[in-house]
Amino acid sequence: MSDQAVTPLEVSSVEDAVYRALRSEIGRLEMAPGQRLRLEELAGRFQVSLTPVRHALRRLESEGLVESLPRRGSSVAPLSVEELEEIQALRLGLETFLARHGAEACTAEALAEMGAARREMEHAFRAGDLDAYLSSFWSLRDACYRCAGRPRLLRTLEDQRIRVERYVLYLCRDPEAFADLRRGPDTLLEACRARDGEAAEAATRDALAWVLAELQRMLGDSEAVPVESA
Repeated sequence: MSDQAVTPLEVSSVEDAVYRALRSEIGRLEMAPGQRLRLEELAGRFQVSLTPVRHALRRLESEGLVESLPRRGSSVAPLSVEELEEIQALRLGLETFLARHGAEACTAEALAEMGAARREMEHAFRAGDLDAYLSSFWSLRDACYRCAGRPRLLRTLEDQRIRVERYVLYLCRDPEAFADLRRGPDTLLEACRARDGEAAEAATRDALAWVLAELQRMLGDSEAVPVESA
């Protein structure tokens, strides 16, 4: 066996693995808003010491996915209108830019990928497969955005996507909203086929505004979605 194969895992690698696992579960609502995040339980689950768990939670707190309260420890951050507005403001700048430039430079390969993603999205919708639905939803948009040739913006957008995905999952609890979410990809695909950057930008802006309005309605006037009891 090679020396590389038996090299012990670095502490930073352990922390990163815990961080990524928790980030994914929070983003996909596998950990509910308000759920307590107890250090000992998480350390036992991941079979690591408390230190990498503590560091991972701090990273998640800096991203707004975890909140810590004195004498109460850490918990999954609630869903709030304020956070959603911040996320959508960031996405508005990133995605409208990428949509415009991506549509204008859209390749035949990208259009084929977008068409396949749209068919997968429809199949997942009819099957009620939310995971596949969201995966194809993002795949369709990404195929357009990659054509803009701005990898740094794409990476920045990816950082926001984990935050927005739990809001989209919450949105999809409403059957009507779940169905209507398909309209945004349809208008973007049409604009890309026409290589119409202005129409792609407008379609993306309208889709983001619609998601914000629907979630504001669902979240109501309260500051946050009710959280789990301690």
